[in-house]
Formats: sequence, C-alpha cells, structure tokens
Amino acid sequence: MNRLIEEIPVILCKLERIFPSAFFDSMEHLPIHLPYEAKIPGPVQYRWMYPFERFLRHLKKKVTNKAKVEGSICNAYLVEEASTFCSYYFEPHVNTKLRKVPRNDDGGKVETSEGLLSIFSFPGRPYGQAKSRRLTDKEYHQAQTYVLLNCDGVQQYVKIFVEEVVENTPNITDTQVDDKLENEFANWFKIYAWDPNNNVTNQMMKDLQMGL
Repeated sequence: MNRLIEEIPVILCKLERIFPSAFFDSMEHLPIHLPYEAKIPGPVQYRWMYPFERFLRHLKKKVTNKAKVEGSICNAYLVEEASTFCSYYFEPHVNTKLRKVPRNDDGGKVETSEGLLSIFSFPGRPYGQAKSRRLTDKEYHQAQTYVLLNCDGVQQYVKIFVEEVVENTPNITDTQVDDKLENEFANWFKIYAWDPNNNVTNQMMKDLQMGL
C-alpha cells in the first residue's frame, strides 16, 4: 500500500502529459485515495454503503404517490411484511416468493428406484454447452471423496473409519482427522467394502467405492 501511495500520483502525472485535460475527472483522481483508504479503515465489506443503497432503491420503487413519499413507502412496506408473514400459512402447493421453485428445477419428476443413493436423487438440469474431458487423478479422487462423504448411506462407514483412526492415533486432532478423511477414506472404503467379513451387501455401495 505504501508503494501504491507513492507511485499512483507519479503515474497520473505521466498520463497528464499524454491525454488532454478533458480526459481527467473525479474517477481518474480517485486512485490517489484508494490505497490510503484500504490501508487505514481495512476491508471494505465492513464499511461500504452498497447494501444500504440497494435497500433504499428497493424502498424508492414502492413510491406510487410522489406527493406522499413517506406514506407510500410505509404502506407498501407494511403490505410486504404482512404478505410475507401470511405466506408461511399457505398450503404447501401454493408457490410464494419464499418458496419459489429453484432455478435448476425443470418441473420433471425424479426417477426413483429402490436402493437409490441419496446424493443422486436431486432434480436438476444441465447448464451451458456439454463438454467431455478426462479427469486427472487428483480430480477423480476429489470427486470420489466428495460423493462418499456426502452420501447418507456411507455415513456409517465414515464413523467406523474415524473410530479406527482415533483408536490408532489417540492424540490426533480434529483437523488431522479431516485431512485423513479427505486423503485416505476413499481407498479405505474400497478395501472395506470388498472384504466379505464386513458384510457390505449393497451392490450400489460396492459400485460407488469403485467409482461406477
């Protein structure tokens, strides 16, 4: 920041030798103050006015009688609050602003079958143009680990894995346990699922640990 405070005025002086004076307005002068502002007050998200300005615009849109601005805003705000409160008591089939259909819901029915894993039962539709490429070993491992750790049917095996890790390493921290889950659980589950002594009879679980 100290370097920017020193260099920006010099850069602007050089620009003034190239561009006409009509080019320079408040926006070109603003960078002089930005480094100092970032250095002294700190991160902008704790002090900027954009959320309040957006909310003020939301209120201004409610004005229908310009002779009674405050009254228009108050009445419209009361209507909005009352309608929002009442919407909590509507029938489940009634769509409201708070219960609107998600963007990826195409309105179709989800095909379900017995034994379908929970992580694959979410409705949705593709976005953008389809592309095909092979995953790297790292990407494949990350995808497989994500599916395993976020599947309800695998949580019982996650618990077994964590218990084994804690038993083998009593002083291990929670952060280290999370690291082992990310790096070692997929390989551990592959061995565990195919061991006949562990009684993993669900074929979808066996296919899942193979990445099928």
